Amino acid sequence: MIKIWSELRVARVKEQVADLATLVWVVFWGNIVWRLFQFLASYTEAGRTIRAGGETMAQSGRDLGDSLAGLPLIGSQASDIARNAFAGAGQPLSDFGTQLEQFIFVVAVTLALMLAVVTLMPWLTRYLPWRWNRLRRVRAAHRAIRTAPSVAGAQVERALAMRAFARLDYATLLEYSPDPLGDWAGGRHDRLARAELASEGLRP
Repeated sequence: MIKIWSELRVARVKEQVADLATLVWVVFWGNIVWRLFQFLASYTEAGRTIRAGGETMAQSGRDLGDSLAGLPLIGSQASDIARNAFAGAGQPLSDFGTQLEQFIFVVAVTLALMLAVVTLMPWLTRYLPWRWNRLRRVRAAHRAIRTAPSVAGAQVERALAMRAFARLDYATLLEYSPDPLGDWAGGRHDRLARAELASEGLRP
């Protein structure tokens, strides 16, 4: 079974609350960021409208030129004049519409990313390292203590007690044993072992 949370109730609730709060925070601000992007990006329609107007003007010039091409004597010249006149007016309009559309899209992306960074990064830069450390520790401890050992339970308990006695501070040891030094010297390893397991988020 894959370990996602600590086995101890208090530690597990703390991790689950942090996970849920992070999910709510990310969904909430992610939704706002997406709505902001959609709102700003909707103004690219103005650029598309201008571009379409310029393209329509140029196409009208081509259509008019095709119509004038059939006139006797001056048909060819009139056709070229019409096409060039409408193209000269329509092409800059079309180019401006394209540039405006691209500019608005870039602004929409930039502002949405800025809002995402401001709202999400401070939270995630604190949550993700803490959560990854908790997940890595509980999984490693579960494997080392529960899965990997090929020795007797009493030896595992003694090893855990030794690690707790050498690693944990006295305040923590006193939470599990009124006499941690006496327990270690007397070979009473159960409470010290429990302290070590609890420090890694595992139940006895």
